[in-house]
Amino acid sequence: MRFFKQTVSIVCLLFIAAPSIAQSVLTDEDRQIAEMAKQLRKDSPKWNLPVNPHTVEAKRQAADLIANHDNGLKPMMSPESKPKLAGRTVIFASMSLGSESLEEIFYQSSVGEGVIVAFRGVVDEKNFAKAIFSIQELAAKQSPVANVVIDPTLFRDFHVTKVPTVLYLDEDKTSEVARVAGLSSPDWLHRKVRDGKDGNFGVRGPVKDIQERDLIEVMKEKVAGIDWAQKKEDAINNYWDKQNFIHLPTATKPAVRYLDPSIRITADIKDAEGKVLVPEGTLINPLKLRPFTQAVVVFDPLNKTEVGLVEERLQQLSKDHSKITLIVTQFDRADGWDSYKKITDRFDAPVYNLTSDVHSRFDIQRTPSIITAENENFRIEELANVEDNQQ
Repeated sequence: MRFFKQTVSIVCLLFIAAPSIAQSVLTDEDRQIAEMAKQLRKDSPKWNLPVNPHTVEAKRQAADLIANHDNGLKPMMSPESKPKLAGRTVIFASMSLGSESLEEIFYQSSVGEGVIVAFRGVVDEKNFAKAIFSIQELAAKQSPVANVVIDPTLFRDFHVTKVPTVLYLDEDKTSEVARVAGLSSPDWLHRKVRDGKDGNFGVRGPVKDIQERDLIEVMKEKVAGIDWAQKKEDAINNYWDKQNFIHLPTATKPAVRYLDPSIRITADIKDAEGKVLVPEGTLINPLKLRPFTQAVVVFDPLNKTEVGLVEERLQQLSKDHSKITLIVTQFDRADGWDSYKKITDRFDAPVYNLTSDVHSRFDIQRTPSIITAENENFRIEELANVEDNQQ
């Protein structure tokens, strides 16, 4: 064939360059070849040459790229052009996967929108805080921090028994759309969902048992093992050991002091618009703003003499004041609640422990003391047994 083409070409050139010479030189066989060449040249536009299908496809792809050209060639499917998923993705994990696999899972949660990592519980049940910290430490290595939860109900509701397992939930984030086990990344499952596929795609990689026990079951066991009766008793007994008592000396002679409760404003008090409501330097007496109609009695309930003096005055105090508040400086720690009950039963009224705030506000120096209001001052009366003083 190659020789035939070369012969045709030479013959064509001879006819173009020197037709007169060709007529005198060519033989009958040459003339036949020349005629064939003429016919081939005449019919050449109609030849059906064999076509390379790969070349055609390459040309088509090149045309598509050019058609999509916009300030430079764009990829046929950029990440931004992928349709966003409306549901939520849960990657079920366990410490049994090891730190390397967990870091990959946490990374997927960090970069993936709506992707959370779920654990069934913690490994170290006796040291819950430390176990939580170990999970947080791995999650914090990602930026932003991976979204991690400890939720055994997810494992129960979706019957997850092996990890890693990836679940894709619907828009309401309550119903399962698709799942796959053995994959640390949700990308494969997401592609299936985008293609309109759903269901259980089985195991596509290595899986492991879940190391952590169900946290709810662990907590139930702990609660069931607690001796609540003993806890209650311990709390009651320890209550009195934790109480702070303010011990004051007993008054040796009757006395009355007056306390001015006025306070001086050290800076302007303004409203939201900056208007001065109370200027600096103003002296305010709270007794002018609100009357003090009750009586406060402070005494040591373990001192029989003080208790007797208070009982003598209570009848008169109840006539002159709308309310009487009993405050004591101490209880018997050894007797605890029995000591409290004895005092409340004796006075048939609630009894309160003296606090540092009340002690300082009324400048209580000795007991028993009775605090009332007189005009614009507090009146602090200290009671004492006159007979004891005379002896």
